[in-house]
Amino acid sequence: MSLVAELKRRRVFRALVGYGIAAFAVLQIVEPVMHGLRWPDAVLGYVVVVLALGFPVVVALAWIFDVKGSGGVALSKARVALVLAAIGVLSGAPGVAWYFLLHKPAAAVDRSIAVLPFASLSGERDAAYFADGFHDELLRQMARLGNLQVISRTSVLQYKEGARNLREIGAALGVASIVEGSVQRAGNRMRVEAKLVDARSDRQLWAELYDRDLTDVFAIQSAVAQEIANALDAKLSRRQKEQLDKQPTQDREAYDLYLRAVDYDYEHRPDMHPRDLEISEGLYRRAIARDPSFALARARLATSLLSRFWFVAGTPTSVTDDARRQAEEAVRLDPELPQAHLSMGYFHYWGERQYEPALREFEMARSGAPAEALDAIAAVERRQGRFIDAVTHLEETIRLNPRSTSPFITLGETLQCLRRYADAERAYQSALRIAPDSDAVLARLAFLYEQWRGDATAAKKLLPDAARRLDPQGRFANATWVTILGWHNPREALAVLDVVRADPIPGARAIYPRALLLAMAHEALGQAAQARREYQAALPRLESEVRAYPKNASQRSLLALAYASLGRRDDALRESQRAVDDLPLSKDALYGVWPLMEQGLIAARLGDADRAIAIIRQLLAVPAYLSPGLLRVDPRWAPLYSDPRFRKLAEMDSAEALRIPAPASR
Repeated sequence: MSLVAELKRRRVFRALVGYGIAAFAVLQIVEPVMHGLRWPDAVLGYVVVVLALGFPVVVALAWIFDVKGSGGVALSKARVALVLAAIGVLSGAPGVAWYFLLHKPAAAVDRSIAVLPFASLSGERDAAYFADGFHDELLRQMARLGNLQVISRTSVLQYKEGARNLREIGAALGVASIVEGSVQRAGNRMRVEAKLVDARSDRQLWAELYDRDLTDVFAIQSAVAQEIANALDAKLSRRQKEQLDKQPTQDREAYDLYLRAVDYDYEHRPDMHPRDLEISEGLYRRAIARDPSFALARARLATSLLSRFWFVAGTPTSVTDDARRQAEEAVRLDPELPQAHLSMGYFHYWGERQYEPALREFEMARSGAPAEALDAIAAVERRQGRFIDAVTHLEETIRLNPRSTSPFITLGETLQCLRRYADAERAYQSALRIAPDSDAVLARLAFLYEQWRGDATAAKKLLPDAARRLDPQGRFANATWVTILGWHNPREALAVLDVVRADPIPGARAIYPRALLLAMAHEALGQAAQARREYQAALPRLESEVRAYPKNASQRSLLALAYASLGRRDDALRESQRAVDDLPLSKDALYGVWPLMEQGLIAARLGDADRAIAIIRQLLAVPAYLSPGLLRVDPRWAPLYSDPRFRKLAEMDSAEALRIPAPASR
């Protein structure tokens, strides 16, 4: 008899088929059990090996026991069951052994995640805003899932273009998982592809392709967010699921206008040019006109209006009334919308300087927009004089926004006020690693060295380089640059003013007539007559701005400076005191130092050394930008150089400054 015939007779083939079916069933059972019990992937490999080794065992058992018709003994049903049970035990043994012998309780799942910008695959030339908007809204949705630690938009935006190495990106952002994908829009259809990848191993955790009608954009965003949460084992509450499913608007055209507004806002906000802000605000208004219940658009509009009021001197106060209406309506329409509470918080902070109501609103936004809320909370704490708390919250912000210069700059400024100069330098160096050519960072670093060491070398070198890149139309902060340039590089300041033709030049805290900046530069050059003519020329505009904005302490301080320079002593003292009264340290611990310092400089200029020294001592005793090092290098304190009291303060160690007793205020 042939071997094949003998194998058939002994039913070996039949046994192998049965074993194969049983092995397949075992694999189908083991895999979900493995994931449910969090067994490692290696366990499945062990099971496959055991099952493979079982094949020759089955052949041997079938050969030995399943003999009929020739005197052999047939395998009883009980023995069949016993053999199958043995197979099951052997198959499960690796997992059981791992669980009881090798398994250690798993550490908490790392749910830190970065959602990279979605690529736009649309053929339309201006369709990129749609992919960017989809990405922004997905980030907003995911940030509301408190179980996830989502990296902010600013930090992931740099990965929009070019090749991506997900392991390197994960390491740079400090995240365990990364989402990437693409958006293609064609007519009324859209295709979204998204995938979730383990940033440490490049292993794909989840992927999906959505090919839907354009009206389903919100459903796709919600589905992606929920699938990612499920893949990361982030349990969603019923309330969180309801929030994900909630659509910000039912009007597709309103949503399209909103996306265009957000895109324009992000692109142009760094310049803070009023014209650009008005364009994005106009798009928000058009979206709201189509859907008055569009709470998210109202919240964004309110925040834009308030940022213009706060950061662009000369913005009419009526803007804050409009912002308040928009923010209040956003909160009424959607009380759980984080952006609505952010906008309401900014109204209290930027619009009214009411810090406690602002903090309450920001805390309400914190669970759904943690990075933005923490940044805002830190900003308010600085105004309250809670600089240590601000440092803590800024460090938390950086963990959620590690590739943006903004929180590092704010942290550096806060540490400068605390006179922790080495720590401030580290913060600025971190910002430079992100943006090596950032004028904003280089200037602050130069100013830091003046404060810290009384060393103006960096300022003399860095600031002229930055000045050459200024916008000739005199956009935001030009006045600040030129003012600082005038201290050490007055000729450079004059050269810059030949290029910057705008008049007046808008700054963050005040409007600067061009003649005022010219006067400062000529004065630094010792050209007294020319400086006087320019101060006189600047006076009408300065007086006009103070009449228009009587509560702007910085604007009033500039007017006081012009009066003092023109010998109008009483007018200078009156205006400088009003500036201090309008913005005392008790009202703003951060910016309140500026009118007080300007008052000290005016007192020094007018020959009142006692008053100037008292103000210096007061500022050195609190967190502030003024420092012994700055006293040594700022030429505006020159009238006090011969005063021994001044020399003693200027030569003290910066660490001593906060320990000197502050004089009683007058």
